[in-house]
Amino acid sequence: MPAASSTTTTSWRRSGGRSGSAKAKRSMSTSAGCAKNSKRTRPTHSASSPCAGPAINWSPPSLHAAPGSHRMFRSLKTRLALSHALPVLLFVALLGMILLYQLERVYFLDNLAIELAAQGAIMASFLREDPILWRSPDLAQYALEQLQERVTAQLMLVDASGRVIASTWFDNPLPAGAVADAPVVLAALQGDATWEVNANAGMADQVLDVAVPVSISTGRIVGVVRLGHSLEEIQRRVAPLRQLVWVTLGAGAALSMLLGWVLAQSLAAPLQRLATAVAGFTPTAPYEAVPETGPNEVRTLASAFNRLSARLVELERSRMLLLTGIVHELGRPLGAIKAAAQTIRNSPDHDLAVDLAAGIDHQVNQLRLQVEDLALLGEMELQDPVFVYEPVDIAALLEAQCAQFANAAADKQITLRCKPDPLLPLIQAAPKRLNQIMDNLLHNALKYTPPGGQVTVSARLAPPQDGGPPQIWVEVGDTGPGIAPDEQAHIFEFFYRSPAQRRIHQGMGIGLALARQLALRHGGDLSVTSTVGQGSTFTLRLPVRPAAAAVPEA
Repeated sequence: MPAASSTTTTSWRRSGGRSGSAKAKRSMSTSAGCAKNSKRTRPTHSASSPCAGPAINWSPPSLHAAPGSHRMFRSLKTRLALSHALPVLLFVALLGMILLYQLERVYFLDNLAIELAAQGAIMASFLREDPILWRSPDLAQYALEQLQERVTAQLMLVDASGRVIASTWFDNPLPAGAVADAPVVLAALQGDATWEVNANAGMADQVLDVAVPVSISTGRIVGVVRLGHSLEEIQRRVAPLRQLVWVTLGAGAALSMLLGWVLAQSLAAPLQRLATAVAGFTPTAPYEAVPETGPNEVRTLASAFNRLSARLVELERSRMLLLTGIVHELGRPLGAIKAAAQTIRNSPDHDLAVDLAAGIDHQVNQLRLQVEDLALLGEMELQDPVFVYEPVDIAALLEAQCAQFANAAADKQITLRCKPDPLLPLIQAAPKRLNQIMDNLLHNALKYTPPGGQVTVSARLAPPQDGGPPQIWVEVGDTGPGIAPDEQAHIFEFFYRSPAQRRIHQGMGIGLALARQLALRHGGDLSVTSTVGQGSTFTLRLPVRPAAAAVPEA
């Protein structure tokens, strides 16, 4: 068969095949003399393509999970692990399908189609100029059998009318003269080199079907060379790769699940410890801080729990101290009052009765001070107390306070000196609250000053500071044991009691704290300077300002 001297151009495309087979079309320009330089476009598949296979309608059976499974999925650790593992598993499955599709459909199948098309183009170049071959089925059959020995594909020759001239097509070749109505043949008769994937005659496996038009130098199509290749070999070659892909992706998925479980465990462990600590927390039990470990959010939560727990423990301790102090502070004077009353009733000694009456009066004053402090503390907890401001002569108020505590100082053999400046201006203040402040300051000074000591009350006008109004400084000094520097910052805290003065009954721990709060409400302050072993001086600073409108007090 002579070689063709002219070049025939054909277009290469996948055809739309029959129902039940995987069809595709492709366009391609190829030279009959050099099929290896053929250009092609990548195949595309659609959901409606027969290649996609028959649609399967499936609905999952009704599942009734056991109660235990619901509890399992309520676990934060399980949910965290699933939140990490499920996206990876879905990604792995999708990636595996894409990789296998690329291997089977794009790489192996496309390369095989190009190879068969090149073989068909070479055959067409030899067959186009042999008119005897196209008119003699026996000669054509002999030629195909000879070619069959040199190629792996099955062969078929079809004339321009679409009838089979010769065929070696698998186990059930079409007889000569039969009409070849395959879509690839029909497309090739129109001048397009096409291919499709469909089932062979026995439906045993899939076949790659390629048809190449045969045209003479004038461009007239005289027939079609049809080549078919079983895909069983491709499937055998892809099987190890498919197994390797799934094993690799499965190992990656298992590793991701393991890492997700470890990460979920690391996140859930500190939360579990925190939940256990919350469930077992009681303010009266010994408190142990929860370890602040894990992510920033968990550490923040644990830190907040530790702070709140410590605060609750401290509040509970303060509450117990307050109750103990109330019982003692109220019980001691009441016991003294009862004993004095019984003595007065049973004793005819008038002088003794007078002394005991003075003692009863002193104890009642102590009770009054404690009750007023407690009442003010409760009022401050419930609402902001209302003050009634009026002009107050601070010197006269201090003189009255000193006179009130004179007997108590004499009983303890303490010298009480009161020396306010008589020329002090009037100030706008709530006299009831100022008396509470001075009651607490003088009560503490007398309590901590030993017999033979001295308590001094003074007041003076201080110049303005930092652009503010002038101030009256009231100082209450004593010669008691003094206050350590590290305790001076705490004595104005509610319920604080000095650990260094356990031998002295320290009351309820609310007097100085209330006194400072009252001073702040007046626009002033209360501070302390002290030297251990020499005594302490409390300084009350009250601003001198114009008269303000009075506010009714509750």
